[in-house]
Amino acid sequence: MYISKSNIPVDDVLLQIRQGDESLLRQLYEMHRARFINWFQAHHQVDKSEAVDLYQRSFTTFYLNVKDNKIQSLNSSIATYIFGIGKNLIREDLRKKNKDKPLGQVKDDTYQNNDLIDKEAIAHQKSIVRGILEKIGEPCKSILMMYYFKNFSMDSIAQHMGYKSENVAKKKKCLCLQRIREQVNQSKLKYE
Repeated sequence: MYISKSNIPVDDVLLQIRQGDESLLRQLYEMHRARFINWFQAHHQVDKSEAVDLYQRSFTTFYLNVKDNKIQSLNSSIATYIFGIGKNLIREDLRKKNKDKPLGQVKDDTYQNNDLIDKEAIAHQKSIVRGILEKIGEPCKSILMMYYFKNFSMDSIAQHMGYKSENVAKKKKCLCLQRIREQVNQSKLKYE
């Protein structure tokens, strides 16, 4: 089976990998390889052989997480997940390299790389939040977006959503947050 970036839902791809579809796995490996290697060379000052090794380690971790049922569903793309693994591995490698050095010998670019990694981690977390908001649907999505991202007051949300009072909007927001907690807890149970 040939896959493109969008013709198979991510969860179906994960299921096919779990079922042993080696052709699909090879296609995924090749699909993300060049972009991953180029990005890590450009943003983390690693040479090509280090970037190739990092990709192999990242992809292997992704594969093992799928096979071992540590991930059964993703709120992001497979590429985002693999890049996230790579960023964590880079961070771990930097810690190991700098562990034995006196503080004065740690290069300034280490801190710059950590800032970049942190920004990427935040971007990844935002994509996960967007995925959760899409799953819970309306009116929760609108209420939470207005409150947390657009800084609307509860009174403004009540007026905008056509609720009788601020208290009704507060109650709806609490119920929405409860639904998110339940989803997160269900996800944790899947991975344990």
